[in-house]
Amino acid sequence: MDSGTPSMLHFLYYFATRRKDTPLATTGNNLRRLGTILILGVAAGAAARYYIETRARSETRRPTRLIDWEQARAVALRVSQWEQAPVGERQFRSEQYTRLVKQSEPLIADYLGVQLPTPISRVYVHDRREWLEANFISFEQLFRPIEELYERNSGSSAAAALLGELNSKFMGAQLGVLLGYLARRVLGQYDLSLLSPDPATSGALYFVEPNIARVQSQLGLNDEDFRLWIALHEATHAFEFEAYPWVRQHFRDLLQQYFDQLNTQLEGLGSSLPQLIARIAQGWGSGQHWIELVLTPEQRRIFDQLQALMSIVEGYGNHIMNAVGKQLLPSFEQIERRVAQRQSTKTLLEQLFNRITGMDLKLAQYQQGEAFIDAVTAARGSAFTARVWEQVEHLPTMDEIRNPQHWIARMDRLV
Repeated sequence: MDSGTPSMLHFLYYFATRRKDTPLATTGNNLRRLGTILILGVAAGAAARYYIETRARSETRRPTRLIDWEQARAVALRVSQWEQAPVGERQFRSEQYTRLVKQSEPLIADYLGVQLPTPISRVYVHDRREWLEANFISFEQLFRPIEELYERNSGSSAAAALLGELNSKFMGAQLGVLLGYLARRVLGQYDLSLLSPDPATSGALYFVEPNIARVQSQLGLNDEDFRLWIALHEATHAFEFEAYPWVRQHFRDLLQQYFDQLNTQLEGLGSSLPQLIARIAQGWGSGQHWIELVLTPEQRRIFDQLQALMSIVEGYGNHIMNAVGKQLLPSFEQIERRVAQRQSTKTLLEQLFNRITGMDLKLAQYQQGEAFIDAVTAARGSAFTARVWEQVEHLPTMDEIRNPQHWIARMDRLV
């Protein structure tokens, strides 16, 4: 849950999965964003690098990494202002969140009509620095194949090495600013352990307590109710990926396809740069988000499937939080009202940041997915809606998410 998702297509999924008050947290919601940043960052220096490569090959140097991770960490920590936001009463909060997650499990299981293979046991209370480190570890693992490709195709001349180093630091700074900003806003995250070699490894729930405490205080909300509200949303993500194992594998397959496409694009960037520019020029003024303009047709196909999956993942989380929360939390209506008011009063700088980074796409994703789940449930009931989790063929397309009756009609034909 976030203050407004990643868990780099939200920033890789947004890194893994958050709630509607931050633009981040299933290693997601956000890959298309980082993929786009990677493409644009490399494209910015592609022509100059090609020129240098063909004219200067004087000495052999070790290729520079695509992303300077130390630079990214340093920038992220500075931007996050983590020193100013310690975890208060860590032991108490750890016990509280563990209890709230345990309280949430049977409520979600009853609503969905499914049980988890094993109870949720990995529940962590993080400060901003700890949250950043957990996500940096995941990101470095996730982008290792792309970095290896980048190193193989990097030049060996002194000039190329210098250009590569500058590009690496620039990419690191970009990533650091984004993650540092998110670290100040993310409330909760479900990390689905996507890269674990053991497919049976369960995900982990992160609660960024300093941010939760700040929002609770600012909005004047009940301590226990607000944290249970967040726990319901994040625990729902555990059900989505662990009670239905095919979802995790499907997500992993889509990410692999996306990275395969990105590898091809990076490998042939010198020759594909004109096509990239042409796609942007042709799509300009079409109403599409700038991120969508840089995608190839195949990337767009994968992007649409990822967007649909993440819309359902996030939308279902919000739907269950609302459905169960209304019956469980005395202050539910107050929480919803005050969080909505906070969401509607973003500063111009926040709006600009969300537009540039693509976070606004994630917010729209939440809204579309939740509207779809609400509409189907109102029309046919929660048991019918739960058919989205039966198999990959039952997942709605983006067109069906925007038009729930189309999905309902397709499901009726499959009976």
